[in-house]
Amino acid sequence: MEIFTPFIMCALFVLAAFCFWRLSVKLSSYAARKKILAGKGSAGKEATSVVLISHFGEFAVRPNVCVPIRTGKFHVYSKVDNIVVLPSCIAVVQVETLRGQIFCGSGAVWHQSLRLTNGTSQETDFDNPIINNERNIIALAQIFEREKITPPPIYNIILFSSDKVIFSVEAPAEVYTLSKAIEKMKALSSKKNAKEKKIPFKERLRIIRAIKKYSVSPAKAKAHNAKVMRAAAK
Repeated sequence: MEIFTPFIMCALFVLAAFCFWRLSVKLSSYAARKKILAGKGSAGKEATSVVLISHFGEFAVRPNVCVPIRTGKFHVYSKVDNIVVLPSCIAVVQVETLRGQIFCGSGAVWHQSLRLTNGTSQETDFDNPIINNERNIIALAQIFEREKITPPPIYNIILFSSDKVIFSVEAPAEVYTLSKAIEKMKALSSKKNAKEKKIPFKERLRIIRAIKKYSVSPAKAKAHNAKVMRAAAK
């Protein structure tokens, strides 16, 4: 029995370390969720990813993914804030941390108007996130085509991380505040959702493996894109 004692102690140590790690993840998830939903400050993209993981699990959420997309004779990498593989579909989530009033529409440029604490206002133009995220969906579809995966329904989700954001007009169907985006994705993943066909677990695993296979780190994506831009300029 004494021969096996070191192995037993090692196994117990590994189990304890795993339990502490899981506890730390859950505590950080809870803290991030509480902070964001309480509306305290501006939630960052990483914190929003943690909240999504706390709702849908680490298996389903692939945060900060850089995937290739072919444009002409070159391919570049497109950064996706979160890919959420739900039981019946995929949600491609672009996170916007802007606050204040958002002027949105079908044009290529949207506008933010934010009242600052000193009484002045900050006016900022930014690219239409719906159009940007459509590019990410195309990149994902190209991966599925290469891997001969029949693509499930893919949803374009634009998530504003502050629930206190105000839209100048009725927000497009793709645009949600944080709590509304979570409600939407939970509805899509619900067993009561008869609209979409359920994806078998093995197929979901295959989808996640394909995403991992083709994705690279943000640093590698940035370096590759810069190299492509230099080559295209010649």
